[in-house]
Amino acid sequence: MPMDAARIALRQATGAVHERLHRVPVFARLASGRIAQGEYVLLLRRLLGFHLGVEAVLRAAPSLAPYGIAVEERRRSPLLMADLVALGAPPLAAVAALPPAESAAWAMGCLYVTEGSTLGGQQLARALDAVLPDEAGRSFLRGYGARHGAMWRECCVAIEACGAEAGRLAAMIDGAEATFGRFETWFAPHPA
Repeated sequence: MPMDAARIALRQATGAVHERLHRVPVFARLASGRIAQGEYVLLLRRLLGFHLGVEAVLRAAPSLAPYGIAVEERRRSPLLMADLVALGAPPLAAVAALPPAESAAWAMGCLYVTEGSTLGGQQLARALDAVLPDEAGRSFLRGYGARHGAMWRECCVAIEACGAEAGRLAAMIDGAEATFGRFETWFAPHPA
């Protein structure tokens, strides 16, 4: 099995929804730096609600520690809350309901979605230069800072280890598809 077989399978299974998300107007405005600060605050609140939902699912899921993943280290809701406070907005959000993780593999598929979303964050943070006067409000997009590369590599190793086990790849794909699907639905009625 190739070194990145699980990630390739996940990418192929979720490629269509991932492309649709790039066309969601608020994400397109964020990427182009044409988002207003008020709209950005609304976006952060929607993202906070989604990440709070994901974090609840991952906390209740079978442990990912056998794969070297400490889910508490990968919580992104504190970064979103800090951004909202930095922008003078209360960190209030409705919480997204996601299906419970049926297995550690399903949870790994869910984590693939949220960790993969960190990859373009640095570029998105720079796109806010015309919107935000300083670095305040960008910690979510900056991800794990200096540890970002190491955190992503650790996640990739865990995904491949989990995916190499018999029957686990299908469950990982189910988790990733369900998470992406919920994310898409979460933003469909609320373009922010």
